[in-house]
Amino acid sequence: MLIEALNFLSARCEGKFKRFGYLHEAIAIDARFRRCKSAWKSHLENTKSEIVSAIDKASKHAKVVVLGAGAGYDIPLDELERQFDRVVLVDVVFLRSIRKKAQRSSKITLVESDLTGLVDSLESLSSDFDVKEIQSTPPVDLLDGADLVISCNILSQLPICIQNWLIKSGVDEDDGDLQKCCRKIITDHLKWLEKSDSSVLLITDLERRVEPIKAMEEGEIRDNALYGLKFNKLAASWIWDIAPSPEVDTEYHLKHLVGSVYLKEDDFFDIF
Repeated sequence: MLIEALNFLSARCEGKFKRFGYLHEAIAIDARFRRCKSAWKSHLENTKSEIVSAIDKASKHAKVVVLGAGAGYDIPLDELERQFDRVVLVDVVFLRSIRKKAQRSSKITLVESDLTGLVDSLESLSSDFDVKEIQSTPPVDLLDGADLVISCNILSQLPICIQNWLIKSGVDEDDGDLQKCCRKIITDHLKWLEKSDSSVLLITDLERRVEPIKAMEEGEIRDNALYGLKFNKLAASWIWDIAPSPEVDTEYHLKHLVGSVYLKEDDFFDIF
């Protein structure tokens, strides 16, 4: 708890992102990584392996953009620096660990950006807003000139803080329009990636699994992590032991099914 408190006090983060809970979420993820490092090992290795494979497939190596760079635990940063002239890391919040790495390299640029484009508009919503009218607006020029774009374990997270804000603002958490809004944030991100003039690697949670430690009558509980959206084709998939017991619960493990999709230029995601 002391480390988390120090991270919160020392972090550089815009006030609006703090108010939406992004800093708290970044610190919580960083703390969980330290507690569950051994359980996360295979997931981090699989993610890095998919990124290295995408690097090898890229036809040019001038610029790479990594969306959801976070603390960089799942990114082969040394390999990205070696292969590309410019490495652009994008996230809402960067903690000290990744900032120090960026300061030591002339190739790395950190870009603090809300990939949904919703934070500014939601803070100024009137009390009688209609959730059906909420429209995400990904940054227009962020992907320009990239030879490879990597959306790294961020897709399922994009609606979370937005959803929490809307619920606090009075939207019923079971409102069907809220669920549609969250799903649209996800599909808008995918459409934005498709419009880029580069190859794209998407790595994302697909499914959350609550697995009992002991054999129980109800067995494993599974929940779609993308508000019902599914991919017809995956390049690879694996299980991420994100919260082994007793991290969240003494009787259950929390696991995620993770998948990757690689798009060549002008390709589209096969979703339903």
